[in-house]
Formats: sequence, structure tokens, C-alpha cells
Amino acid sequence: MLARFRDEIADGHVLGPVRAAIGALLGWHALSAAEELAKIGYFGDTFHVPMIPEGLVPSPRVYAVVLAARVCLAVMVAIGVWARPALAASAGLGLWLLLCDRNQFHHNRYSLYCYALLLSLTPCDRSWRASEPSVPEPRRGAWWGVRLAQLQVSLVYLASGGSKLLDPDWRNGLVLADRIARHAHVAIAKGVPHGVVELLARPDIASATAKLAIMTELVLCAALWLRPTRVVALWWGLWFHVLVQATSKVETFSVLALSLYGVFVTPDYRARKLRFDPSRFWGKLAGAVVPALDWFARFQVEPWEPDDQRGHSIVVIRRDGARATGIRAFAMIARCVPLLFPLWAPIALFASFTRRGDLTTRG
Repeated sequence: MLARFRDEIADGHVLGPVRAAIGALLGWHALSAAEELAKIGYFGDTFHVPMIPEGLVPSPRVYAVVLAARVCLAVMVAIGVWARPALAASAGLGLWLLLCDRNQFHHNRYSLYCYALLLSLTPCDRSWRASEPSVPEPRRGAWWGVRLAQLQVSLVYLASGGSKLLDPDWRNGLVLADRIARHAHVAIAKGVPHGVVELLARPDIASATAKLAIMTELVLCAALWLRPTRVVALWWGLWFHVLVQATSKVETFSVLALSLYGVFVTPDYRARKLRFDPSRFWGKLAGAVVPALDWFARFQVEPWEPDDQRGHSIVVIRRDGARATGIRAFAMIARCVPLLFPLWAPIALFASFTRRGDLTTRG
């Protein structure tokens, strides 16, 4: 088993979007720290709690240089220039600054630097980069770093759900109701209806929601690893984090969690095919939209392929060779395209009730 873990090789293209998202988050945190430095001042001049010797805490000038370096490194990560060294350096600088002041420690910040470090151990620099090397690199690479990142995602869910399960105030919904009440103005400012916020703050609803949140986190930590349940777990987790982000003040925690869902994407480069009829509106739309939004390169998109089926705008050929048209094809596209993935479950449910799943057939 250890040999399989060590020797596993897979296509690294799916890691490019994950790396770009991590780079954007690293840059956002670095710029936020720079803004605090400009508005509030150097943290070392006020009350701070270093977890390392005071002599290792940077001076104001060094701190400013470190923040500038973090911004530069984040850009390098995002555009794929020396991405893996930049990830490791970003993680090291970020963790160092967290150790310089305990007051700046947040779980989502620590998780970001931890994921950046783990991602630096993966072939995440094989796609989504600003320039191609003079000698093309193989996309495939060692996958053990990805497995460690997946394990870290599960550990975060296990620790979060387990700690809530052992806390009676969390299980009863008291903590959740208080959090919703304190952050009600944030949720309303994000567009959550006032009535929904009031409903979630009710003791009975908060209690039920708290239990559902605990169950969700504990189930996700295992379901993400199992192929039969992975896609459902990803879809459920996506909406779980959307709700958390909308109703609570959690900085970029949900964005980070959703970005790391990319490490669970099956690394099967263009294993599916999409054939479209360029003479029809829906076919032409699919031929333009799917390649632009297919960030993980799941589809090989080409114009129409003649076959024995008539009257459809698009055909999706699955990995096993089976063909899907109409609403079933749309469900497959939504399953594989990140921006459409939130719609996948209801579309797939509707498609399951259709006989042929072809809503574009004429006659």
C-alpha cells in the first residue's frame, strides 16, 4: 500500500485551476495585511503575542518587504511562473508571520498556508501557466502530494465536525444561533433575505441546522474518498460552504474549501467527448461555452460527428463509450464544468425521469 502511495502517477492538468485559486487567495491575504499596515500600523508596535522568540519577529521595514514578497510570490503562483517554489516560499513566510503574532492566527489562514505547502509537492505547474517551457513537460507526475492534500481536507472536516459533536452548546444550536444573530447584518448585506436570517436564528431551526452541519462535516470527511459518493459529496459540500459563507463571517474559509475540492477531481484529461451541431443554436452555444468553462479539461470538444441518431444539438460520449443527448448530456456537462456544477443534482434528477433524455429531438 505504501508503495502504491509512493509510486502513483497521474495527469496534473486538473491541479492548475486549484493552484491559480490558491495563488489568488495568497495574494488577497497579503494585500489585506498590507492594507492593515498602511491604515493601522505595524503590529509589533502594539500588543502582540509571538509564539517564537521576540528576536525572530521582523522589524517594520522587514515586515513591509516580506508583504511585498508575498504579493509577488502569489502572482507567480497564480500565473504558473516557478509556481511550486513560490508556493513553498509563500507557505513558509505566511506561517512565520502567524508565529510572530498569535492574534493574527485564524484557522483558514493556517489552512491556506498548509495547502500551499502540500500543493508545492504536486505536479500543479503543468497547466494554467502564463508561458510554456521551450521543452514541453509531461503533464503526468507523482500523486502522493495530492493524496496528502486530500487527507488534510478530510482532517479539517473531521476536526471541525468532531469538536462540534463533543460540544453540547453546538449540538443544541446555541452557538450557531448566536453566530447567526451576531453576523445577521453581514448576511443581509450579502443579499440573504431578512426573513431567512430570522428563521435560521430561531432556537428550533438553529438546533436542527447545527445537527445537519455536524453530520455534513463528518460525512464529507469520508464520502469525498469513495467514488460512488464523491460527486454527491462535492455537490452537497459546495452548497454547505455557500450557506456558511453567506450567513457567517469566516473570511475566505469557504472559498478555500471549495478551491481544494479540485484535488478530488479525477485526473482523466479529456476522457469525455462532446460533439455539437454548429448549425443549431444550442449546439453552437455548447461548442463555445464548454471549452471556455471546462477548467479541468474533462471534454474533447469537436463539431458534429455523424451517427445513427437524428435531431439533436449535442452528444456527450462518456468514458465508457455510452452516449447522452439532450437533458442527459446537459447533466453530464454540469457534472464536469465547475460553474455549472451547482445545478448538477436537480438537472440529473430531472434527467433520470426522462426516457431518452433528448429534449431537442424534432418529431
